Amino acid sequence: MKVPGSRVAEVELIKGLGLLDATMLIMGSMIGGGIFIVSADIARAVQSPGLLLLIWVLSGLMTILGALSYGELSAAMPQAGGQYVFLKEAYGPVWG
Repeated sequence: MKVPGSRVAEVELIKGLGLLDATMLIMGSMIGGGIFIVSADIARAVQSPGLLLLIWVLSGLMTILGALSYGELSAAMPQAGGQYVFLKEAYGPVWG
Protein backbone atom coordinates (compact mmCIF):
# COMPACT_ATOMS: atom_id res chain seq x y z
CA MET A 1 0.00 0.00 0.00
CA LYS A 2 1.41 3.35 -1.00
CA VAL A 3 0.88 6.30 1.32
CA PRO A 4 0.32 9.62 -0.47
CA GLY A 5 3.33 11.90 -0.15
CA SER A 6 5.73 9.08 0.81
CA ARG A 7 8.96 8.46 -1.03
CA VAL A 8 10.07 5.05 -2.15
CA ALA A 9 13.80 4.61 -2.54
CA GLU A 10 14.86 3.22 -5.89
CA VAL A 11 17.26 0.32 -5.32
CA GLU A 12 19.49 -0.97 -8.11
CA LEU A 13 21.92 -3.86 -7.88
CA ILE A 14 25.56 -3.22 -8.69
CA LYS A 15 26.39 -4.54 -12.14
CA GLY A 16 30.06 -5.21 -11.65
CA LEU A 17 31.97 -8.45 -12.14
CA GLY A 18 35.74 -8.32 -12.45
CA LEU A 19 38.20 -10.99 -13.55
CA LEU A 20 38.89 -12.06 -9.97
CA ASP A 21 35.15 -12.31 -9.21
CA ALA A 22 34.48 -14.38 -12.32
CA THR A 23 37.50 -16.61 -11.65
CA MET A 24 36.32 -17.29 -8.11
CA LEU A 25 32.81 -18.15 -9.38
CA ILE A 26 34.17 -20.68 -11.84
CA MET A 27 36.63 -22.11 -9.31
CA GLY A 28 33.84 -22.50 -6.79
CA SER A 29 31.75 -24.33 -9.37
CA MET A 30 34.60 -26.61 -10.39
CA ILE A 31 36.14 -27.33 -7.02
CA GLY A 32 33.26 -27.65 -4.59
CA GLY A 33 33.84 -30.36 -2.02
CA GLY A 34 35.09 -32.89 -4.56
CA ILE A 35 38.61 -31.45 -4.57
CA PHE A 36 39.57 -33.72 -1.70
CA ILE A 37 38.20 -36.88 -3.30
CA VAL A 38 39.09 -36.28 -6.94
CA SER A 39 42.72 -35.38 -6.20
CA ALA A 40 43.35 -38.74 -4.58
CA ASP A 41 41.65 -40.57 -7.45
CA ILE A 42 43.71 -38.72 -10.07
CA ALA A 43 46.95 -39.29 -8.12
CA ARG A 44 46.21 -43.04 -8.03
CA ALA A 45 45.38 -43.07 -11.74
CA VAL A 46 48.41 -41.14 -13.07
CA GLN A 47 50.98 -42.33 -10.48
CA SER A 48 53.26 -39.39 -11.27
CA PRO A 49 53.59 -36.17 -9.27
CA GLY A 50 54.70 -34.25 -12.36
CA LEU A 51 51.71 -35.37 -14.40
CA LEU A 52 49.40 -34.59 -11.48
CA LEU A 53 50.78 -31.03 -11.33
CA LEU A 54 50.39 -30.69 -15.11
CA ILE A 55 46.74 -31.72 -14.80
CA TRP A 56 46.26 -29.10 -12.07
CA VAL A 57 47.86 -26.40 -14.24
CA LEU A 58 45.67 -27.32 -17.22
CA SER A 59 42.61 -27.24 -14.98
CA GLY A 60 43.65 -23.79 -13.77
CA LEU A 61 43.97 -22.55 -17.35
CA MET A 62 40.49 -23.89 -18.12
CA THR A 63 39.22 -22.06 -15.04
CA ILE A 64 40.69 -18.78 -16.27
CA LEU A 65 39.10 -19.33 -19.70
CA GLY A 66 35.75 -19.90 -18.00
CA ALA A 67 36.19 -16.71 -15.98
CA LEU A 68 37.03 -14.74 -19.12
CA SER A 69 33.89 -16.15 -20.75
CA TYR A 70 31.82 -14.93 -17.81
CA GLY A 71 33.47 -11.54 -18.17
CA GLU A 72 32.54 -11.36 -21.85
CA LEU A 73 28.96 -12.42 -21.13
CA SER A 74 28.71 -9.86 -18.34
CA ALA A 75 29.99 -7.12 -20.63
CA ALA A 76 27.61 -8.14 -23.42
CA MET A 77 24.59 -8.38 -21.08
CA PRO A 78 25.06 -5.83 -18.26
CA GLN A 79 22.04 -6.88 -16.22
CA ALA A 80 21.79 -8.21 -12.69
CA GLY A 81 21.04 -11.93 -12.61
CA GLY A 82 24.18 -13.66 -13.85
CA GLN A 83 23.67 -17.16 -15.24
CA TYR A 84 19.90 -16.76 -15.29
CA VAL A 85 20.16 -13.78 -17.65
CA PHE A 86 22.72 -15.52 -19.88
CA LEU A 87 20.62 -18.69 -20.19
CA LYS A 88 17.39 -16.75 -20.69
CA GLU A 89 18.98 -14.81 -23.55
CA ALA A 90 20.43 -17.99 -25.07
CA TYR A 91 17.34 -20.22 -24.86
CA GLY A 92 14.47 -17.77 -24.73
CA PRO A 93 11.47 -17.44 -22.42
CA VAL A 94 10.27 -21.03 -22.88
CA TRP A 95 13.25 -22.40 -20.96
CA GLY A 96 14.04 -19.32 -18.88
